[in-house]
Amino acid sequence: MNQASRQMVSQPNKPESAQGLDLSVDLAPSNPHHLRLANPVMIASGTFGYDGYGRGITEDMDLGQLGAVVPKTVTRLPLEGNPEPRWYPQSYREAWDAGDLLFLNAIGLTNPGIEAALRDVTPGWSRWNATVLFSFASDSVEQFGQMAAMAHQGTGFQGIELNLSCPNVEDGSLFGYSASLTAQAVAAVRANTDLPILAKLAPNVPNITEIAHAAVDAGADALTICNTIPAMRIDTQSRQPVLGNITGGLSGPGLRPISLALVHQVSNEVDVPIIGVGGIFSGEDAAEYILAGASAVQIGSANLVGLSAPWRILSELQDWMRRSGDFSLKELIGGTRQGTDV
Repeated sequence: MNQASRQMVSQPNKPESAQGLDLSVDLAPSNPHHLRLANPVMIASGTFGYDGYGRGITEDMDLGQLGAVVPKTVTRLPLEGNPEPRWYPQSYREAWDAGDLLFLNAIGLTNPGIEAALRDVTPGWSRWNATVLFSFASDSVEQFGQMAAMAHQGTGFQGIELNLSCPNVEDGSLFGYSASLTAQAVAAVRANTDLPILAKLAPNVPNITEIAHAAVDAGADALTICNTIPAMRIDTQSRQPVLGNITGGLSGPGLRPISLALVHQVSNEVDVPIIGVGGIFSGEDAAEYILAGASAVQIGSANLVGLSAPWRILSELQDWMRRSGDFSLKELIGGTRQGTDV
């Protein structure tokens, strides 16, 4: 990508009228509440504003124009997060402009805890006039159920996204790495809420389709694919890891081909909507995911380069559809399904 293209990332550009395009999508068609979005562009958890909860979003950034917003994940108790430094490079915008597209982060799930979030944070989300999903993570199956029951009494959101990348305290296994633990976690949440549930899956697993089936069979209405992949970099001058946590999660353009392959693979195996996430910086990047089988996309690292990225990407996706002569999102989904081999 050339310098001029990179500079476009953070330029404000609100989407114009769809002008005959149908970008609507239902992410929970079998759920009585449904989860109908006006368009497929969502903000990914952890990247909504400078703090994950919208700090820095200005009045001219109309969240109601986007498909949905997923604020930062909360846990049962407050967490401080990982030691500094938590980002590499320290400025994603400067790295993007310089052409360094390998982004790492090890923020940790810094959050106020679910009780404070439901009391002090989520009620204010209603003022956005937008579809909002509540993201939470837990360290036991029982706690997943407890948090779902608490969330079901909350306000300001229309669905739940489960962050399954935390370890189970009983045996240390990550929920997202195990079909059994994934199923148990989703089932515990489903037993305590009738809200739409999205299960966010990890990329570095032996068989993602097995885990996807487990999540769907246990009650997930949709799947988010995928979370970041473990990675690290070393400063050759100091000879030390660049992150305080040593390893972190790889995001940005380097993640996109991996996530695309997983979306394509899983979309041939399950009959629920898939939300693709990973390295989406343009409307054509979003179109790739939709053609691979995603019904919606989440914008992550691009937000950390420029907070206006989701609006620009939506506008570019609309332009791409017009140029391609495609006026219905539903007809584009899975346009490359030719088999499951990847």
